[in-house]
Amino acid sequence: MTAVTEHHAESGHHEAPEVISRRDRMGVLLLIFADAAFVGALVFTWFYLRTLNQGGNWIPKDVEVVASSQSWIVTGVAGISAALMYLGLVAVRKGQVRQLLTFALLALVVLITDLYLQVQALDSFPFTIKNGTYASTMFALAGANIFHLGITIFLSIGIVNRIRMGRYSQDDHGHIREVTYWWIWVAVASAVTSFATMYTY
Repeated sequence: MTAVTEHHAESGHHEAPEVISRRDRMGVLLLIFADAAFVGALVFTWFYLRTLNQGGNWIPKDVEVVASSQSWIVTGVAGISAALMYLGLVAVRKGQVRQLLTFALLALVVLITDLYLQVQALDSFPFTIKNGTYASTMFALAGANIFHLGITIFLSIGIVNRIRMGRYSQDDHGHIREVTYWWIWVAVASAVTSFATMYTY
């Protein structure tokens, strides 16, 4: 057995860590690109239906609209969470694993808070999903954000647990980087949909 093969065997995988990291990074980027297409389709649907307004069914006369500030609050909290996770990534790159755990825990708590805010916002909508195309599209956008936040919380719980187990170091933190990429994208996606809701009429 060669020295290179022995090294790979010690790491628990027959491939070089660089190869694994590169493949993981590509997988996450492809996931983000695919999800971006999904978010783009939702935003396109918003503006298309708003412009079409067939039969005045975009916002019926008896339907109250939601203030766009509500969406921006959820987006702002998501941005804070993503920033905290990015600070954790910066910390582990410097070998500060304890700080990574602190930032990851804070990011998780903020993210759970954001999910609560989004669910509360959806629950407080002054309309039902049947009250016109504006109402149904608002539910779709809120549901997409809940889906994003739920996935990110699931990933962050796994990351926090692995940090506690000592699985990451200055030289081995690829998973932290990939999850941070996704985390930032979730905040960006929230900002994109919040921007769309500013154009209600």
